[in-house]
Amino acid sequence: MRFKLVLTVQSEYSGNILPVSYQYELSSCIHRLLTEDKTAYEQWLGMNGFLPEMNTQYKLMSVSNFYIPKIKVEEDRLYVLAKRVQLWISTLPERGTEEFFQKIFLEREILIGDRRSQVAFKIEALVKSNPVEYTETMTYLSLSPIVITCMRANRSFEYVGPDSPDYEQLLLRSILDKYRYFYGKEFPFDADLKFELIAPPKRKGIFIKRFTREESKVIGYMCKFHLTLHPVLQQLIHNTGLGDKISLGFGCIEIYA
Repeated sequence: MRFKLVLTVQSEYSGNILPVSYQYELSSCIHRLLTEDKTAYEQWLGMNGFLPEMNTQYKLMSVSNFYIPKIKVEEDRLYVLAKRVQLWISTLPERGTEEFFQKIFLEREILIGDRRSQVAFKIEALVKSNPVEYTETMTYLSLSPIVITCMRANRSFEYVGPDSPDYEQLLLRSILDKYRYFYGKEFPFDADLKFELIAPPKRKGIFIKRFTREESKVIGYMCKFHLTLHPVLQQLIHNTGLGDKISLGFGCIEIYA
């Protein structure tokens, strides 16, 4: 299930300058709003057959980057030159989701940014997307960078790009691990995957927790691609993201017509 949020830029409060790397702060803010009323949050998960602890290792949702109609970029700062922006949130739970989201998001004011600059927004509209019919082959574009990692022999992690011969295998493994985590069983059908780029991918280096002791850099890719996969798994990734580090604001995808 997918929703579009329309936000008004309140530049009179804190300016109009975002960090270029704002994905982590945005995703954290959305999750904080979701869990603010613990009772309502747990009831929403419960009516969909999920427990709160199921939203830890893997997320039951994914969050896109902002869509900003007009911007200017200077070094690591992004100037928001529009009065309104949009973002998309998708979730695996469906029952009661629209009512829950209306309650927690509409008319809320949020502040997104790092220690150098922030932008204040007000959520003014929530629009439910049309239902999707999932098929074995679908075409997607990334709404936030897709991240895939693998472990080296020395147990450090390496970021893997779409040009790697291991990319398809790692992508499938991350999807099946997520299915097993949410449903407590192995995927019961054949799970072959074919990934095909339809445009050159764009490499993105995104800072996490910038200007803190925990600062790190994540490598992901923005891309358009065909994906052949079982329809049940297509639904899973469309609603909960594709790849690794979804909880940090990565891996949101949209169907590309």
